[in-house]
Amino acid sequence: MIDDKYLTWFNEEFGYVDGLTWCSATSPHDVLAAYGVAAAEAEPATLALLPELRLLVGRLGKGTLVIQPNGCPTNDVLRPLAQYGPCLSVHWSDTTPPGITYVTGEKPAIFFDPFDWEFIPEPDIESVNKWISATPAGHDTWKDDWARAALITAESLFGEKVDEKWVRASHTGVPQNAS
Repeated sequence: MIDDKYLTWFNEEFGYVDGLTWCSATSPHDVLAAYGVAAAEAEPATLALLPELRLLVGRLGKGTLVIQPNGCPTNDVLRPLAQYGPCLSVHWSDTTPPGITYVTGEKPAIFFDPFDWEFIPEPDIESVNKWISATPAGHDTWKDDWARAALITAESLFGEKVDEKWVRASHTGVPQNAS
Protein backbone atom coordinates (compact mmCIF):
# COMPACT_ATOMS: atom_id res chain seq x y z
CA MET A 1 0.00 0.00 0.00
CA ILE A 2 1.10 3.55 -0.63
CA ASP A 3 1.99 5.14 2.71
CA ASP A 4 2.90 8.78 3.43
CA LYS A 5 6.64 8.09 3.28
CA TYR A 6 6.37 6.50 -0.18
CA LEU A 7 4.07 9.25 -1.46
CA THR A 8 6.53 11.93 -0.31
CA TRP A 9 9.46 10.07 -1.92
CA PHE A 10 7.51 9.60 -5.16
CA ASN A 11 6.57 13.28 -5.31
CA GLU A 12 10.21 14.27 -4.78
CA GLU A 13 11.35 11.99 -7.62
CA PHE A 14 8.55 12.77 -10.10
CA GLY A 15 7.06 16.09 -9.02
CA TYR A 16 8.68 17.97 -11.91
CA VAL A 17 7.27 15.84 -14.74
CA ASP A 18 4.04 16.57 -16.59
CA GLY A 19 2.86 13.03 -17.22
CA LEU A 20 3.24 9.43 -16.09
CA THR A 21 1.68 6.54 -17.98
CA TRP A 22 1.64 2.97 -16.74
CA CYS A 23 1.15 0.50 -19.60
CA SER A 24 0.44 -2.97 -18.28
CA ALA A 25 1.73 -5.16 -21.10
CA THR A 26 3.93 -3.15 -23.43
CA SER A 27 7.59 -3.04 -24.26
CA PRO A 28 9.67 0.11 -24.79
CA HIS A 29 9.53 -0.74 -28.52
CA ASP A 30 5.69 -0.65 -28.40
CA VAL A 31 5.82 2.75 -26.71
CA LEU A 32 8.26 4.20 -29.24
CA ALA A 33 6.03 2.97 -32.08
CA ALA A 34 2.92 4.53 -30.50
CA TYR A 35 4.74 7.87 -30.20
CA GLY A 36 6.03 7.60 -33.77
CA VAL A 37 9.68 7.51 -32.69
CA ALA A 38 12.19 5.40 -34.61
CA ALA A 39 14.09 2.95 -32.42
CA ALA A 40 17.36 4.43 -33.75
CA GLU A 41 16.48 7.75 -32.09
CA ALA A 42 16.26 6.17 -28.62
CA GLU A 43 19.23 5.83 -26.32
CA PRO A 44 19.95 4.56 -22.81
CA ALA A 45 18.97 7.16 -20.23
CA THR A 46 18.28 7.64 -16.55
CA LEU A 47 15.80 9.77 -14.69
CA ALA A 48 18.65 12.24 -14.02
CA LEU A 49 18.67 13.08 -17.76
CA LEU A 50 14.94 13.80 -17.85
CA PRO A 51 15.26 17.57 -18.48
CA GLU A 52 17.01 16.72 -21.78
CA LEU A 53 14.47 14.09 -22.83
CA ARG A 54 11.15 14.05 -24.62
CA LEU A 55 10.32 10.64 -23.08
CA LEU A 56 11.77 8.15 -20.66
CA VAL A 57 10.43 4.61 -21.00
CA GLY A 58 11.30 1.94 -18.45
CA ARG A 59 10.27 -1.67 -18.01
CA LEU A 60 8.06 -2.14 -14.97
CA GLY A 61 6.93 -5.70 -14.41
CA LYS A 62 5.37 -6.97 -17.62
CA GLY A 63 4.77 -3.46 -18.89
CA THR A 64 6.31 -0.02 -18.97
CA LEU A 65 6.24 3.30 -17.19
CA VAL A 66 6.39 6.23 -19.59
CA ILE A 67 7.53 9.59 -18.24
CA GLN A 68 6.96 12.83 -20.13
CA PRO A 69 8.72 15.86 -18.73
CA ASN A 70 6.58 18.10 -20.96
CA GLY A 71 3.08 17.29 -22.11
CA CYS A 72 0.93 14.21 -21.86
CA PRO A 73 -0.08 11.38 -24.18
CA THR A 74 -3.10 11.76 -26.41
CA ASN A 75 -5.69 9.06 -26.98
CA ASP A 76 -4.00 8.51 -30.36
CA VAL A 77 -0.94 7.31 -28.41
CA LEU A 78 -2.81 5.53 -25.59
CA ARG A 79 -5.17 3.53 -27.83
CA PRO A 80 -2.40 1.55 -29.60
CA LEU A 81 -0.73 0.88 -26.24
CA ALA A 82 -4.01 -0.31 -24.71
CA GLN A 83 -4.29 -3.09 -27.27
CA TYR A 84 -1.71 -4.96 -25.15
CA GLY A 85 -3.43 -4.26 -21.82
CA PRO A 86 -4.82 -1.40 -19.73
CA CYS A 87 -3.00 1.93 -19.55
CA LEU A 88 -3.33 4.47 -16.75
CA SER A 89 -2.10 7.97 -17.51
CA VAL A 90 -1.80 10.74 -14.94
CA HIS A 91 -0.83 14.24 -15.98
CA TRP A 92 -0.57 17.66 -14.43
CA SER A 93 0.95 20.76 -15.91
CA ASP A 94 1.00 24.52 -15.84
CA THR A 95 -0.31 24.56 -19.42
CA THR A 96 -3.15 22.00 -19.34
CA PRO A 97 -5.71 20.91 -16.77
CA PRO A 98 -4.71 17.86 -14.75
CA GLY A 99 -6.19 14.60 -15.88
CA ILE A 100 -6.51 10.90 -15.25
CA THR A 101 -7.01 8.67 -18.29
CA TYR A 102 -7.68 4.93 -18.17
CA VAL A 103 -7.76 3.10 -21.48
CA THR A 104 -8.39 -0.51 -22.35
CA GLY A 105 -8.67 -2.04 -25.80
CA GLU A 106 -12.40 -2.69 -25.49
CA LYS A 107 -14.10 0.30 -23.87
CA PRO A 108 -14.15 4.07 -24.34
CA ALA A 109 -11.42 5.85 -22.41
CA ILE A 110 -12.21 7.09 -18.94
CA PHE A 111 -10.96 10.63 -18.43
CA PHE A 112 -11.50 13.09 -15.61
CA ASP A 113 -9.93 16.05 -13.88
CA PRO A 114 -8.93 14.72 -10.44
CA PHE A 115 -9.83 18.06 -8.81
CA ASP A 116 -13.26 18.36 -10.45
CA TRP A 117 -14.61 15.06 -11.75
CA GLU A 118 -17.53 16.80 -13.44
CA PHE A 119 -15.27 19.04 -15.55
CA ILE A 120 -15.39 17.44 -19.02
CA PRO A 121 -15.60 13.78 -17.89
CA GLU A 122 -15.30 11.15 -20.61
CA PRO A 123 -17.38 9.42 -21.65
CA ASP A 124 -19.66 10.81 -18.88
CA ILE A 125 -19.70 11.40 -15.12
CA GLU A 126 -21.56 8.15 -14.43
CA SER A 127 -18.83 6.11 -16.15
CA VAL A 128 -16.12 8.04 -14.31
CA ASN A 129 -17.79 7.48 -10.92
CA LYS A 130 -18.29 3.79 -11.67
CA TRP A 131 -14.61 3.38 -12.64
CA ILE A 132 -13.36 5.33 -9.60
CA SER A 133 -15.47 3.22 -7.24
CA ALA A 134 -14.19 0.00 -8.83
CA THR A 135 -10.49 0.91 -8.52
CA PRO A 136 -8.43 -0.59 -5.71
CA ALA A 137 -8.13 2.90 -4.21
CA GLY A 138 -11.89 3.35 -4.00
CA HIS A 139 -14.07 6.42 -4.12
CA ASP A 140 -13.07 7.94 -0.77
CA THR A 141 -9.33 7.82 -1.46
CA TRP A 142 -9.81 9.47 -4.87
CA LYS A 143 -11.81 12.25 -3.18
CA ASP A 144 -9.30 12.69 -0.33
CA ASP A 145 -5.96 12.35 -2.17
CA TRP A 146 -6.02 11.75 -5.91
CA ALA A 147 -2.23 11.33 -6.17
CA ARG A 148 -2.26 8.54 -3.59
CA ALA A 149 -5.30 6.98 -5.29
CA ALA A 150 -3.57 7.05 -8.68
CA LEU A 151 -0.47 5.33 -7.27
CA ILE A 152 -2.55 2.72 -5.44
CA THR A 153 -4.48 2.05 -8.63
CA ALA A 154 -1.34 1.88 -10.80
CA GLU A 155 0.43 -0.44 -8.37
CA SER A 156 -2.56 -2.75 -8.11
CA LEU A 157 -3.43 -2.80 -11.81
CA PHE A 158 0.11 -3.34 -12.97
CA GLY A 159 1.50 -5.45 -10.13
CA GLU A 160 4.62 -3.38 -9.59
CA LYS A 161 5.68 -0.39 -7.58
CA VAL A 162 8.32 2.12 -8.64
CA ASP A 163 11.21 1.96 -6.20
CA GLU A 164 14.66 3.46 -5.71
CA LYS A 165 16.22 0.74 -7.88
CA TRP A 166 13.87 1.59 -10.78
CA VAL A 167 14.57 5.31 -10.42
CA ARG A 168 18.36 4.78 -10.58
CA ALA A 169 18.30 2.20 -13.42
CA SER A 170 18.99 2.85 -17.08
CA HIS A 171 15.91 2.97 -19.29
CA THR A 172 15.06 4.00 -22.85
CA GLY A 173 15.28 7.72 -23.47
CA VAL A 174 14.10 9.82 -26.39
CA PRO A 175 15.99 13.14 -26.73
CA GLN A 176 14.06 16.40 -27.08
CA ASN A 177 15.18 16.79 -30.70
CA ALA A 178 13.93 13.34 -31.81
CA SER A 179 10.97 13.25 -34.21
